Amino acid sequence: MIFKSYEIQKNYSRLTENNFFLCYGENFGLKQDIKEIIKKSIITKDKNLEILSFYEDDIIENEKNFYNNIYSGSLFGNKKLISINNGTDKIMKKIEDIVNKFPKNTYIIIFSDILEKKSKLRNFFEKNSKTICIPCYFDAEKDLEIIAINKLKQNGINISKESMNLLVSQSNN
Repeated sequence: MIFKSYEIQKNYSRLTENNFFLCYGENFGLKQDIKEIIKKSIITKDKNLEILSFYEDDIIENEKNFYNNIYSGSLFGNKKLISINNGTDKIMKKIEDIVNKFPKNTYIIIFSDILEKKSKLRNFFEKNSKTICIPCYFDAEKDLEIIAINKLKQNGINISKESMNLLVSQSNN
């Protein structure tokens, strides 16, 4: 399933219905925000959460360790949140096997750079009902202005329209 980033930010309670997420694109900040939203949605249901992080190269080099972390019980919590950085089509088969076995207490977030439309990983996450695919592209200037206004209001800060325009233009999307 494809979710837009703003859908996740508005309705994050639905996220724990799925255990597998793919965040791809060049907007690193948005990917980190989505990871925090997913983490919060899991913690609201269960306070004991173990967080693990891997790089794709680590998984390829030591497959056994990766699978052990997914399928073994946790000493520190009832649920696991595993993030995989720099994910590409190289781990597609491993991810497909894990999704098919569906470990209930394990959540996996894969972070990738830009994935082409023909990417096997992207296609799998877009078409599978057990998975969520979240494109993370840079925001348009109008979107950035709305985000900035909301954040500044939350903190009780007022700035002029000229200052807002300068802030948005200097943000590098």
